[in-house]
Amino acid sequence: MTKLYTFGEMRQIINAKLEGVDLNSSFNNFSIDTRSIKNGDLFFCIKGEITDGHEYISKALEKGASAVVANPDIIPDILRGKKFPKILVQDPNLALREWASDARKYFDGKVLAVTGSNGKTSTKEILFGLCSFFDSNTYATSGNYNNYIGVPLTILDAPMEAKLWIIEIGSNNFGEIAELSKIVKPTGGMITNIGESHLEFLINTRGVAKEKSGLFVGMNEGSKVVIPQSILHIDILEKEASKAGVELIKTSNIVVESKGSKLKFNLFETDFETVINNPLFMQNLVSSLTLLRLNGFSVKQLQQATANLKLKLKGRFNTLYMKNWILIDDTYNANPSSFKSVLANMKILYPQNRKIVVCGKMAELGHKSHEMHQQVGIKMVKNGVEFMFGLGSKEIESYIDGWGKEGGSLKKAKYFEELDDLITAFRNEQKPGDVVLVKGSRSARMERFVENIYDCN
Repeated sequence: MTKLYTFGEMRQIINAKLEGVDLNSSFNNFSIDTRSIKNGDLFFCIKGEITDGHEYISKALEKGASAVVANPDIIPDILRGKKFPKILVQDPNLALREWASDARKYFDGKVLAVTGSNGKTSTKEILFGLCSFFDSNTYATSGNYNNYIGVPLTILDAPMEAKLWIIEIGSNNFGEIAELSKIVKPTGGMITNIGESHLEFLINTRGVAKEKSGLFVGMNEGSKVVIPQSILHIDILEKEASKAGVELIKTSNIVVESKGSKLKFNLFETDFETVINNPLFMQNLVSSLTLLRLNGFSVKQLQQATANLKLKLKGRFNTLYMKNWILIDDTYNANPSSFKSVLANMKILYPQNRKIVVCGKMAELGHKSHEMHQQVGIKMVKNGVEFMFGLGSKEIESYIDGWGKEGGSLKKAKYFEELDDLITAFRNEQKPGDVVLVKGSRSARMERFVENIYDCN
């Protein structure tokens, strides 16, 4: 936990009513999950997409919760007449954010925030790896805890003794990034890209650009945000940055050369080497180095950190070498921009190999879903994909529409409703030397295919 709080302080921060709680007593930690709660923890009754913490109050108390933060109107009837320590608020989710905002005030190190349509988590991990070379206490968002619940949890878990916090901020609707930025108060930031993500709510890429520029809202005047050279809708970003007094810094274009098992590039008029040989990560590495240079790290320090940087992210262009073929696990998520980018890079990396795509749907595209899936189907054919195996939803037919529209053989684009049927068909088709990309949104759960195939390797 970031700071020891008394219940009296908590009452003031989240504007709560206390029952059965000593104002002067303190608590050492907190929890939102009874599966991991410890004796003495403060339990927040968080409402998520599937469950509501109010349903687990009894379990939390049984496990020794010091008090529960709850909405009095949602406490289960069976507990209404019982006395137990309560911190009563109208919205426990909001209370968690308010507490995190207060905790942030006590950290005087640097807070670097990362947002963008895709590449957020890999970039966060790159930054974390580089910064950990300088400070072993560096703290970063766990997994993809980048939303209204995840960001507050990250701040409340972060150690005050660290010199750097790396915070990932995501969104799927207007206003979320701005609100989270007010909590995080970044001292520096990065937008990885602007692309076709969450269009169900953000409408189009201009809407995406507007939402990502919410990052500037919580930053002090004069703060710097790194962006790629070719980012979409620079006019929107520049307008919003000007309003906030934030300076946008474009990354330098680099030439990457192979040097054995490493890649070599020149940045800040200095040669850098890295064992990261994934071209999709190189832009984000350059952006990360640029952000750290702006935050006071010397070029020599960055050279050393880059040379020692190791990165392996499950489900993010993770290359698995099978007995006589290559499996690219990019199952973590998918949107049109990331899918097109991966297809283009696969063509560059493996020009001589036969290429196969095993795919699930791309989610949260709204009324543009058919068009966007069709565009990706077109890109598959343009980038030399010879076979496509789709799984589990009507959106696969839109991939196939694009595939056929670009002249791909419809006999080589197949749709399966069941995973077992897809795996059987794939094994019958797969040949030595193939490069196989597996990709889809989280809801498509395409990692199931990777797990089945990899286990049998």
